[in-house]
Amino acid sequence: MKKNPINKEHYKSFRTIRNKYPGAVVLLKLAGDYTAFGDHAAIIHRLTGHCLSTLPGIGTICSFSFAETDSILHKLVKAGHKVALCEPLEKL
Repeated sequence: MKKNPINKEHYKSFRTIRNKYPGAVVLLKLAGDYTAFGDHAAIIHRLTGHCLSTLPGIGTICSFSFAETDSILHKLVKAGHKVALCEPLEKL
């Protein structure tokens, strides 16, 4: 079974970035995938049908491969969302 690379530090990065860019759907690049958390994950799920997962201490996430980025960005923008594509912060 593949170990999930998402941890609480990534979630802290997401929250910091989300607060800096209110109104944007924040997608965090992690290990070749983009991941959304919480209500942003629900938006991705509604638009694409991608599975939602729940991680202890983090909550709901939705991930998709880097190869799907253009298609998903198109759907988000067409639905009226602003998007922030981000890397995790080094130190919080």
